[in-house]
Amino acid sequence: MDTNGNRLLVVDDQPDILDFVGQVGESVGYEVRLANDAKQFREAVRSFRPSLMILDLQMPQTDGIELIRELGAVGTRATILISSGMDQRVLQSAEQLGVAHGLNMAGFLQKPIMLADLEAILGQHLKAPRLPTEEELRRAVDRAQLLVHYQPKCALSDGRWAVVGVEGLIRWEHPDLGLVYPDSFIPLAEKTGLIAALTDFVLQEGIGQLGTWRAQGTVLDLSVNLSPHLVRELDFPDRLSELMSKHALDNSRLTLELTETAALEDPARTRDILTRLRVKSFGLSLDDFGTGFSSLTQLYRMPFNELKVDKSLGMELHQSGEARTIVRSLVDLAHNLGLKVCTEGVETAAALQFLEVAGSDFVQGYYLGRPVPATSIPPLAARVPMLAAVG
Repeated sequence: MDTNGNRLLVVDDQPDILDFVGQVGESVGYEVRLANDAKQFREAVRSFRPSLMILDLQMPQTDGIELIRELGAVGTRATILISSGMDQRVLQSAEQLGVAHGLNMAGFLQKPIMLADLEAILGQHLKAPRLPTEEELRRAVDRAQLLVHYQPKCALSDGRWAVVGVEGLIRWEHPDLGLVYPDSFIPLAEKTGLIAALTDFVLQEGIGQLGTWRAQGTVLDLSVNLSPHLVRELDFPDRLSELMSKHALDNSRLTLELTETAALEDPARTRDILTRLRVKSFGLSLDDFGTGFSSLTQLYRMPFNELKVDKSLGMELHQSGEARTIVRSLVDLAHNLGLKVCTEGVETAAALQFLEVAGSDFVQGYYLGRPVPATSIPPLAARVPMLAAVG
């Protein structure tokens, strides 16, 4: 990942907190390593060489004070944040102890950790990345440096949450920067017109992978983010149907995710293309719903059959009553309009239980599975039924 030295080590014995902080760290721009015990922590300090640590004070077998003492002994240069639900005086005392050991202490995070606070403090310690250039991106397309990772998409099946599909997410294996995530190069691709080539790559790879998985006995659906540039090409529905037919796949196995911005750029032509896609049985999902101002009108003006609730709402479900109210209302609205609902950003068991009761048809998030290489998907899908429903 292109982190330019932004490496975050999170130490906590609670899996939901680890996943939550880990996802936020990655979204901000860090390469992340998670540790839930002292052994993993010591190995990560040695091999991962973090630039920033978030350290829980209360852990089984050892505690944060002992770890601070160890960090002082090895002379780490990492910036250290203390995380705990203990009272502020204890946290201040622990911070002062770290300073006495010569450590670069940066304050503390009071549990429960709020998303806005976490994003702000991680952003403060983030080194400015070196963004890839247009020439490098063109070379990546020409020299096959791109790859696709897949994030599980789950639905209730016989009273349990099961993997029913995946979302294809592009990655760039940069020869110098390592694995680069899309936030670092998608804006450049859109600016230079390369976004259509990237989207076409994900479609080609993802559809081919669906055929490979099916031959191996794993039958899944695929979701892919659709470039606005492809929504302007009138022959796109026909080309996509030919690609699905080449791999002997039913068109209904593919859902195209489209943001409201793309849907609004050329409404007449967009409606033509999207309607033909639906006529050909492709799924259409209105992506990032809940973050814009015009999305509501697109639910009835364009032929979408799925609404995708933005991950910023999903990540708040475990701690925000307002987020729960909004998501419940969006689920009801979508169902009343005859649409399915997929909620992103599911990071805790509590959020998953809420979405089951609220009626979200599909869910995605780190609690259910991170984006992984294609070879990791069949074993993950084979573990279904994976999570018992609460109802």
